Amino acid sequence: MSEKEALYGKLNIQFRRWRKINIWIDRILLSILLFLTAFVGSGLIDGFLFLEEGIAGVRYHSFAQLMEINPDTVAWLTMDGTHIDHPVVRSSDNFDYLDRSFEGKFYAGGTLFMDKGNQSFEDPYCIIHGHHMAGGAMFGDLGRYTDPGFFAKNQSGTLLTPAYDYDLRVFAAGIFNAYDSMIYGPGENAPMEHILENAVNRRNIESPAQVLALSTCLDDMTDNRVVVFCELLNRRLHR
Repeated sequence: MSEKEALYGKLNIQFRRWRKINIWIDRILLSILLFLTAFVGSGLIDGFLFLEEGIAGVRYHSFAQLMEINPDTVAWLTMDGTHIDHPVVRSSDNFDYLDRSFEGKFYAGGTLFMDKGNQSFEDPYCIIHGHHMAGGAMFGDLGRYTDPGFFAKNQSGTLLTPAYDYDLRVFAAGIFNAYDSMIYGPGENAPMEHILENAVNRRNIESPAQVLALSTCLDDMTDNRVVVFCELLNRRLHR
């Protein structure tokens, strides 16, 4: 064997060796890529299902059926022009439904709930709390009422309860501190002057007999809350 042939043989062996190494590297990289794709895809699916539960959630059929699922049910809230179309519960503790679904399972989106300081929607001033979630899930759309254009075009809703049904008319929306005792101290009367003075958007209104405040976090880093205020109109017996 000539020197040239010997050199060619060595180069050929090295080439085949590096080719095998490259094949294994490609396989490892492909495996990592497939794993990351599956991981990210799973996360996106979980995120979609999480938001879907917060947007679609439970369907309304009757209060008898709702109470079979959850005896804490007190109402069904719908706000026109938003994704808000959910049951409302009440507990003796405002923390019970922060991370619990309507069905009683762990769910970071929680459930809409009446403030423990209220006894019923017959109270002159009542508060419903809910999480601010992406995609308009739960109370994620409340922040839209701070936009003048949206506020002007979306001021209606419905509150169904086992005893009575109400039409809702939004009259103010603003950003308030979570420790504002006038807003977050359910009492005999709504603090109308305080509401109207501090609202971002509002319309002219005489003192309503009953006010419903819908409250959610503005973001995760502050004590600010978005609060939308509605008057309860046209009380009628629930069918």
